[in-house]
Amino acid sequence: MNEKEIKFWLIQAGFNIAEPMQANINSTISNATTPLMHAARLGNIEVLNTLLTYGAAPALLNADSNGALWFACFANSEVCVDALIKAGAPLDTQNINGATALIYCASAGKTPMVRQLLAAGANTELMTLDDFTALELAANSECMKMLKAAKVASHA
Repeated sequence: MNEKEIKFWLIQAGFNIAEPMQANINSTISNATTPLMHAARLGNIEVLNTLLTYGAAPALLNADSNGALWFACFANSEVCVDALIKAGAPLDTQNINGATALIYCASAGKTPMVRQLLAAGANTELMTLDDFTALELAANSECMKMLKAAKVASHA
């Protein structure tokens, strides 16, 4: 994506753009959503990669303490999850309910995302505010098996 195309995308999404573009690459719209979070939420890998190239920060959180990685998981975008992990997005950020991306994915039965997050080293021991781990909230048997195996491996 060239600079003109990314600027057009940003303007259409409601972000304010100024020169140089890198100065506002982490600007926000409602709920403190950054362009990177928005692209991740849409599962748009082309825009996401372009934003990362322009210096978008993968560690920023919105008003609910969810980051771009959480939104990529929400979008079921394995390619966006992979790109964000490679860009250094934190794996274990807990949102206002204490849920991490791993807890969310396990509870929603998003098996491919659970696999990716575990392979990247996501912490299986973190708990929600209600004291539930990803394993306890696993929505399907495949997620449960992966999380049990990860728990055993971490205690070996």
